[in-house]
Order: sequence, then structure tokens, then C-alpha cells
Amino acid sequence: MDADPIKVDIEQPDMIDLNPSNSNIAEEIPLIWEALESLTSPELMNRISGLGRIIKLDAVRKHPLVVYVLMTRITEPDIELRTRIVQLLGIILELDTRGSKKAASSLEEVKKTLTISLAGMRTRQIFALLQVIEFDKSAEEAVSSLLSYCSFAGGHLAQILSNRTAPLSIRRQAAHFIGRIGYLDALPALERLVSRLESRREEEDAGILLGLQETIKLLYTP
Repeated sequence: MDADPIKVDIEQPDMIDLNPSNSNIAEEIPLIWEALESLTSPELMNRISGLGRIIKLDAVRKHPLVVYVLMTRITEPDIELRTRIVQLLGIILELDTRGSKKAASSLEEVKKTLTISLAGMRTRQIFALLQVIEFDKSAEEAVSSLLSYCSFAGGHLAQILSNRTAPLSIRRQAAHFIGRIGYLDALPALERLVSRLESRREEEDAGILLGLQETIKLLYTP
């Protein structure tokens, strides 16, 4: 079996060089542009290559446009590539803005663009983040960090949780993150759902009812 191409040169610890060397911006821009075009290609291998080049150029830290394009790939069809993108965005949120004035200013602009984009996430993007957790449990911190910047995520998570056509595992993840992040605005929807499930007492609902009750208890905890 061939080696997994997505893991080549894109392991999480190497996603961002914390001590990037100075480079000629004029020379980098065409390379970054080409990498972004590859990242939006219909061909998976081109998208994988594009992300790898973006990481090697340390472009995410320097250019708000790059992080904006990465945010559009949160719904990337390939779950492995999507997971790498989510992990990278999570790392960006944790980076320290201390350093040279120019580098700090660039990183602050990048973070500003990222947080604004995260605030605008809707159900589709949030569902895609929950799928990442199902694929790779180690991405939980990154997903939690991204969700925490979306004040409306509680309502979208509650909508996913109430959707009986969604996989049970995804609905459980929705309940988990409502409780973990503390979306109090989701409480009314959760309580209505618990009432419906308790009144129906169907076997298929048992797998989610306990988790819902635990989440509600957590949200009421001071």
C-alpha cells in the first residue's frame, strides 16, 4: 500500500516554524498565490500539495488572505485534508503575537481575519467540524477552540442535535461541545428535545438522551 500522501511533510508539530527566516515578500507572493490556487483545485492531490506549500512558506502567519481561504476549506470533502486544515487553524489561534513589531502586526491581522470568519460559521461548517472529531479524536482541542469564537454555534449545534437524520455519533458530539463550551442559549432547545425523547421512549433515542441530560446539568452548574 502506498504511503499516505497527506502525512508527507505536514505532520502537526511542523505545521508552523516558530522562528521563520526573513524572506523577500515580492518573491513569495506568486508562490503563495499558486499554492492557494492548488488548495481550491478539484483534484485532491493538488489541494494536498497546496496546503503543504502554504505551510512551508509559513504563509498562514503572515497573510490574512491565506487564513481566509483556509476557512473556506473547513468543508473540504476529503476528511484527512480537512482535519489538517482544522488543526492548522487551531494552532494559529494559539500563537503568541509577541516578537518583532512587523511579525506581531501581521499575526494580529491574521488572527483578526480568522476570528471574524469563525464568528460567521453556520450549521454546515459546524457539522464539518464535528465530522473531524469523529475522524480524529486528537483534533478535539482545535475544534473546541474554533467553535469558541462563534457565539451562534450553540444554536447550530442544537439544530444538529435535534436532527434525527444526522448520525447518532455526530449528535452526541454536538451535545458534548454545547456543554464543554457552555452555550447557554442552547438550553431551551435541549430541554424541549429531552421532553420529546422522554415522552416517546423509543430505543433509538436512548443513545443520546443520557448525554443530553448530562449536558443540561453541566450548563446549569455555576
